[in-house]
Amino acid sequence: MTERPNTVAGLLEKHREIAGKIEHHRQALNALVFDLEAVEHTIRMFDPAAVLPRAKPQPSKDAAFRGEMRRDTLNALRTATGPLTSLDIARQVIAGRKLTEDAPTVQMIRKRVSASLWKLAKAGIVREVALVGDYKGWQVS
Repeated sequence: MTERPNTVAGLLEKHREIAGKIEHHRQALNALVFDLEAVEHTIRMFDPAAVLPRAKPQPSKDAAFRGEMRRDTLNALRTATGPLTSLDIARQVIAGRKLTEDAPTVQMIRKRVSASLWKLAKAGIVREVALVGDYKGWQVS
């Protein structure tokens, strides 16, 4: 048998792990589909004309994958010529994602940006900068 470096062996192990998880979830999904069909058949026994809507969950347009908000926040700070406030960053994120810039969206994205800034500051990646008045700016360390 050919020897493999630790990196390749680790990647092969990870591949096997992910493939196993996929198979496990396929089996679980098949069981759920079977259960759903059984419930639908039972409903049809009592009400043959029942309308059974299909749920099609879709992520909201402002949903972000893990780490995506931090990446967007860092991108805004890296391209800036000076310190930015959380509101400035939020507006850039909204524009980058092509969201509508209404008050609820700005507030929600600003909260997410602020949480990202806090985590990035804790990791020493960004730092606070005092601005005029009570405003706080941020920039890459």
